[in-house]
Parts: sequence; structure tokens; C-alpha cells
Amino acid sequence: MAYDAITMVYGKLLSDVTVNARRYAHKVLRHALHISLTVSPVFACCYALRMPTFISLYPAVSALTRVLLLLACASAPTHAMEFKRMGATLILSGEVVARDLDRVKAEFKTAPTITHVVLRNSMGGNSWTGYRLGELFREHGVTTAVSGHCISSCSRLFLGGKQRMFSDDYPASLTFVGFHGHYDFGKLNAQAVEQNDQLRWTIKYTDGKVDPKLLQRWTRIEKRAGDARFYPAAVTAFWKDASFLCEGSESSKPTTCERLGTTGLAQGIVTTAQFYSSADASTLPFKKRATKYPTTSWATLTDGSKLPGVTAALRKDYEQFIRSAVPRAFAVSANGKQWAWNANDAQSAERSVARCQAKSTTICRLYAVDDRVVFRNR
Repeated sequence: MAYDAITMVYGKLLSDVTVNARRYAHKVLRHALHISLTVSPVFACCYALRMPTFISLYPAVSALTRVLLLLACASAPTHAMEFKRMGATLILSGEVVARDLDRVKAEFKTAPTITHVVLRNSMGGNSWTGYRLGELFREHGVTTAVSGHCISSCSRLFLGGKQRMFSDDYPASLTFVGFHGHYDFGKLNAQAVEQNDQLRWTIKYTDGKVDPKLLQRWTRIEKRAGDARFYPAAVTAFWKDASFLCEGSESSKPTTCERLGTTGLAQGIVTTAQFYSSADASTLPFKKRATKYPTTSWATLTDGSKLPGVTAALRKDYEQFIRSAVPRAFAVSANGKQWAWNANDAQSAERSVARCQAKSTTICRLYAVDDRVVFRNR
């Protein structure tokens, strides 16, 4: 990142100034780059050109700081949410930044009237904009749907929907809404939680259903990497629970986090258990896999008793497969004597069949792909 390279050079150039000067200069630099990434490079550069307190305290390094800040602003990526309009549906993905508010308002002024907003794979971003967009969505009475993950500031956009739904665009294990507090450089900013009245706002936009004690817990998570995650109920088939509270120090698997024993529907995160299918779902990678490897009625994913020639060893491997990360696939020979599986691999289907076939004298077929059984006994 630009910050890493610039601060490394900066540290060497400031090696001869006082410790306090160096600390203050680094603080200014971090703050400006944070503004550049989450609000606008223009605002960050304006901040860089002013800095009156810094100039009065440390005039010896103020000029150098300005130059480096301006270079950082110029090199900073101008991230913003990606917009995709499909009739009355607006699909938003990526980082939330301040200028997205005006862009969304412009979309609402364009015919046809927006009725659905799909939030796809967003890690959040500018918190103020998240609140305002959530309020805008509620004002217009739209339905919001989460496609993949929607975390942090994005979760406020999601709560803005009058009706709120999970989509089936991605496997259930990759579909969730994540909530936490406000953060500065990865650390909790409790004052910002209070200033934004996050507790009251969230209670209002979950229609009064969220548990206040649970809400307080997730707004006090110390690390930005942590969150309270709500998945579709379908994940209970293999995870036993559909909601988890992660402190940010666990592994990437939600099952290593605290199990909350509740659901998104009970907490007012979603308003229905029904799934939404996005208009562009057929273009997404997991839907393409579903078309290539259609689901069959042979068995449910968690029913290992229907595996060909099932043995204790085969069933044990299959149970491990069920707990693995998608994209994944499980292949088995016709007599059940050989099998193979791959996970967290876009080529898992092809590779699992190839590995199985390399060991077997009979034909190997796919038994399961992602969260679906695709086996045909032919």
C-alpha cells in the first residue's frame, strides 16, 4: 500500500527530529490516508494542506509532511461502490465511501422506480454514509437483499430495507450479514459508537427485535476483524447454528466463534426466511457451477448413508468434506472403494474426479458439489 511505502521513507527522513514530532507526524499521515481511503482523496489533500496545529508545533517537519501527504493522496485508490442497475433493482458491491450517497440518490431519481437493492460482497467503509443510505432505503420502502457478505457499514445499508432477505446467489455458508462497532485503524472507537447513537439506530432499524444485550456486545468488540454474524438458517444442517459472535482473534471459520443460539429472523436482521434470487445470479460463479452440476434428489447433503458402498472410512472422510470451505466437491467410485475430495478450490469438481479416478478401476462420479448432492446412479 502507499501508506506502508511512504511511512517507511518518512521514518528515515524524520530520524533526526524529536520523538514527539515523529509521533505527531505519523499520526497526521495516518489520519490523512484514512480520509483518502474512506472518504475522498480530495478531502485528504485539503487536510494535508492545512494542518495548522502541526505547523505551529513542528515547523521543521511540516513542509516534508505536506509533500508526502500530497503524494500519498495522489497515489491513493479512489475506491467506491460498484453500481449495477437492472430495471427496478440496484446492485451495490465493494467499499462504501462518502460520495456513494449522492450517486445512490441520483439512481432513485431515475426511472423505473427502485424497489430492490442487492448488497453484494461488501466489507463496509464510511460509517456516516452507511447510516444515511440505510435511512434513504427505509424512506423509499425498498427491499434489501444480501448477496454474499455484507459487513460493518454495509450492514446499515441492509437494515435500511423495509423487507430484508438473504439471497441464494452464493452458498449459504458464504452468505451473511456482519455487525460490529466503530473503529479507527482496527481498534474500537467507543466514542463514535455513542456519537452515532448506534444502539438506538440499530434497535429502530431491526424493528425493535434485536436483543439489546447482544447489540451491546457486538458494538463493544475490540477488533475490527470481529463481528456478530448472521447466516441463513440453512447452515444449521452442517454447522448446527446460524449466528456467531467472533472477537477477531479466531480462525476464519465461524464455527470457531461463540455460538449465539439465535437467528437473523428472530433478531430482526431479516424479515423473512425466504430467499431472494438476484436478476444477474446466472452470471455468478456458484450459479454457473449449479448449472453445470445440477442438484439431484438422491440425498440431502448431510445424509452420508446414501454414498455408494458406504464404509466407516468413507463416511468419516465425507463428514470432513461437509465441514470444509466452498468451493468444494466430493467424488466417489461406483463401488464406493475409492473416493477423493477438494475444498476451497474453484477447480474442486474436476480435481476430485481426477484424483478418485487415478486410484479406481471403476468410473468415479461427483457425489456432492458445494452445498448440494449431484449424484446420479447410472
